[in-house]
Amino acid sequence: MNKKLDKFLASDKRPEGTMTLPEVYGYLFTVCCSPEPVDTAEWVGVVFNGEDPCYKSDEKKQKIETALLEVFAEVEAQVQANRPQLPDWIEVLQPPVENFGDAALLAFWADGFFDGIDWLEDVWNSCLDEEAEEVWNTAVKTLAYFSHRERARELCDEVGDTLISKEHLTETRLAGFANAMATFARMGRTLAQANTNARPYVREVKLGRNDPCFCGSGKKYKKCCMGL
Repeated sequence: MNKKLDKFLASDKRPEGTMTLPEVYGYLFTVCCSPEPVDTAEWVGVVFNGEDPCYKSDEKKQKIETALLEVFAEVEAQVQANRPQLPDWIEVLQPPVENFGDAALLAFWADGFFDGIDWLEDVWNSCLDEEAEEVWNTAVKTLAYFSHRERARELCDEVGDTLISKEHLTETRLAGFANAMATFARMGRTLAQANTNARPYVREVKLGRNDPCFCGSGKKYKKCCMGL
């Protein structure tokens, strides 16, 4: 854990709504899995709830932004290697229901994850067909299950789930957490690759010797720029 970054984010000098370090990890997991590239300045801005982070100097700004980029690189490397995982300092509590608590780091990771889902919802919706959306929703409901966010609770406590006891459902969600992370990351990578492949291919146009030159001189290509 980067303790200096953790302390900076948790300071009461930061804007209201600034993410904690566990939230940043959960949030950046969604950013790294996005089917579309996300601009660095945009995702950094969301960490601070779109407000001025109140850096005391340019040097401090550089250090904090470098630390955030290091977290991004850490999470991105795991996603690309198909080995996404929680940071080792996020302890998964037992019994599983303890992970809903205000001091449970997994709950804050899930808060950040859900904030990222909420922010990138339109990107995902534009890429998912009906079958893929069902798989995606299942993964999201598992990864956001311990979140404090009201919308996350509404999503994860749908009617169908109430047929199962909360204790059993909580155990099931926790047991499937690692698999849900892998599924979510794999879907993001697959969709990102598909989007890259779908970009229009521009065919190279070759001029014939007797075609008008591309420079606009009015001369034939062979008499103008062909030999350049």
